[in-house]
Amino acid sequence: MVAFPFKIGKYTYHHGNIQNSVYVWRIDVNISEQEMVNQHYTIRDNLKQTLQVYHTRAMRKEFLDTVELYIGKVEKARMRYIYSVWLKDSAASINSETQDIDDRVEMMFELGDPDLITDFREINEGRLPKYDVFWEYSSKYLEGIAQESVLAVDERRHNTFQHLAVAISTRDFCDQVLKICPPNIPIPSIQWIRLQFWPKNPTRKNSLQFTGRLPVKFMVQARQLRCDHEDLHYASALFRYQKEMAILLQVNSWLIFMDDKHRCKVGEPGYPVAAVERGRQVIVSKNKVFKVADHDFTKCGVIPSVTMLCDIPATIDELFYRGQVYIGLKDPIFQPSDSLRHMTELYKILNNTNENKPYLFLYTDGGPDHRVTYVRVQLALIALFLKLDLDLLIAVRTPPGHSWKNPVERIMSILNLGMQSIGLMRDEMSDDLESLMKKCNSMEEIRTRSNNEPQLKDELINSLQIPINLMEGIFERLLLKDEPFLTYKSATEEEIKNLWESLLEIEDSLDMDDRTKKDIKDKVINIIYLIFILLKLLTL
Repeated sequence: MVAFPFKIGKYTYHHGNIQNSVYVWRIDVNISEQEMVNQHYTIRDNLKQTLQVYHTRAMRKEFLDTVELYIGKVEKARMRYIYSVWLKDSAASINSETQDIDDRVEMMFELGDPDLITDFREINEGRLPKYDVFWEYSSKYLEGIAQESVLAVDERRHNTFQHLAVAISTRDFCDQVLKICPPNIPIPSIQWIRLQFWPKNPTRKNSLQFTGRLPVKFMVQARQLRCDHEDLHYASALFRYQKEMAILLQVNSWLIFMDDKHRCKVGEPGYPVAAVERGRQVIVSKNKVFKVADHDFTKCGVIPSVTMLCDIPATIDELFYRGQVYIGLKDPIFQPSDSLRHMTELYKILNNTNENKPYLFLYTDGGPDHRVTYVRVQLALIALFLKLDLDLLIAVRTPPGHSWKNPVERIMSILNLGMQSIGLMRDEMSDDLESLMKKCNSMEEIRTRSNNEPQLKDELINSLQIPINLMEGIFERLLLKDEPFLTYKSATEEEIKNLWESLLEIEDSLDMDDRTKKDIKDKVINIIYLIFILLKLLTL
């Protein structure tokens, strides 16, 4: 007997004819007798729940005999599994062969296929390969699919991408193979076919159950395919040069990333709809149901515009995904995304920072409201240049089809987290305007009818303030690197007009409806003179 230099508690569990288990623990001498008894009881109770139970062969035989007497003859391998799981028998199998059978039965129960045990018997040594014909035609089917779907495969630099699935499901795969197989051949079960695939994750333990006989696997459709573009290299190089120049002029520079999130649906009064398409679990009250209307089409919506003032790092290798994020919410019907509206809102943001920096670096996507090759966007950038009294403005856009390169795109996933928890609907307008809205089936119709009913525009914008205020409250609870998001109101027509008037001080013939080169063809000389003045400012 081992002598301990301190007071201990002891508990012995008797397994019957198996070696007993003895547990000891140290007792605190400073506690009372009642506390010591309570702790002793608690420890014994916890130990009993974790102890393994070992039954004797006689106990198992009695159970099997009783089942056969009242139910009928049942396969012993299955009954051993039921006995060990439901009666918590931890005793080992009689021999290694029985252990192998028990492992196969356990797999059968885990996969939920009672016919799988029959398939396992067919792979025992000394038996003929029962399903070889089926596997042979499965390989032929896969070869035929590969040839037919050659147009759906892209060979990329590091991998091969396929846009056409081999089959809808395992059962569908089996049905397709049977169409080309000879009649009356043995057919494996659906689960046994599935185990011939490649595992989805080879590093997991359950991948050991897969044989890899068939070169196919299960996979969720990935929506990350990027199209190629001849200007991709040059656009990426421009973005790097822009970041390097921002680092060089770090103290006196703004580096800003801008983009619009997709349109969030807003339901009619009394019928809220989900703000985003794909849902996730959120926290709700007990015994409550969180549900919204299932509408695919809504007349109204809200578009979040995201602006990120980047904290410029010291080197190009450091993280640019850090800074203050601003979210603006607007009505796409009467407050559509436009280059002048974006620049007006950016002016408000920078003006409220109370910082006077002479250099502005802007990186956006290639949408029509940011495409720097458009005259409308160029005029808006020039207006911002003059309004902020800048010395340098560099605007770069992402290459076509590669808006994912914009760091602000990663903000969208954070916004999605917030919008999972809300359903949106607008407030109710007057009865006459509600009747008018019911007759409109598109945003264009709403704009057209607002020309005859001027009150429709103001009341519709006001009716959207409740969901906008709700979304602003949600977004202000979100964080980027422990920095909370800020929100701003959409630019008014008066604020947009004030930004545009900065251009009229140099060229008064410009009009806010000028959008293309054709619109300014009679003003080319003055525009060239305007650009000359700007270039001269850059040299000062």
